[in-house]
Amino acid sequence: MAEVARGRGGHSELLAQLSDLRCRARVKRQGYWFPLVLFGLLTCSSVPFYIQYVPKRAGAVELTGGRPTLPVLGGAPAAMDGNYRGFYWLAVLLAALLVTQLWYWWHARRVGVATQARWYVITTATITLMALLIPVLAQVSALRALAILMPGDLMVRGTFPFVIVAAGLLVLAWIERSLLLTVVGVVYAGAAVVASLYDVSNMIARMGWMLPPADEALPNVLLPAVVLVVGAAVALAVSRHQEPA
Repeated sequence: MAEVARGRGGHSELLAQLSDLRCRARVKRQGYWFPLVLFGLLTCSSVPFYIQYVPKRAGAVELTGGRPTLPVLGGAPAAMDGNYRGFYWLAVLLAALLVTQLWYWWHARRVGVATQARWYVITTATITLMALLIPVLAQVSALRALAILMPGDLMVRGTFPFVIVAAGLLVLAWIERSLLLTVVGVVYAGAAVVASLYDVSNMIARMGWMLPPADEALPNVLLPAVVLVVGAAVALAVSRHQEPA
């Protein structure tokens, strides 16, 4: 009986050790603070593209001053800035995904535990390419039914890229099995939807701070950016605190 008890005790101890190893591996492989910082900085750097933003009707393919627009990624054409924000987001979303994948490869080599971030990259890249192609394909008579996939009011203000980033972060949270990243992703998704459907400057005006007309769109950009930057700071602090000795 004593031998059986010892065997059971050894089995329980082995399971406890395996559980501890899994926990340590999960903590070591988590590096999601990097995409949070990256997309936070890229959102802040997009501010010049939202200055002097004048909402207009969002069509599938429109011209502003003879220059093409990307309605889903860039929003309704803005007469004052040429609506280059769509091209900005197309470039930085795809580039940021490549940089993020390289980051996870490097992080895996450094800590010895890999994160399978490819589904995060695939999800975000797929939504981005759909946002690029659907408005164009919907112009073909045989494919007009694709217009139903257009995000409607979410794209008018040119902040739909935030929704794309939010979808990717929620997928990454599932991959990382991270409660903190899930919370950040949900809060960020809420901020992205608010920024896409509502003029955040109205809330600022109610507090007595009147923005110049040229800057009224900036709170819609900075609100999601703040969520990402604060979330990245918290994630990095927690990661360093939990890192095994």
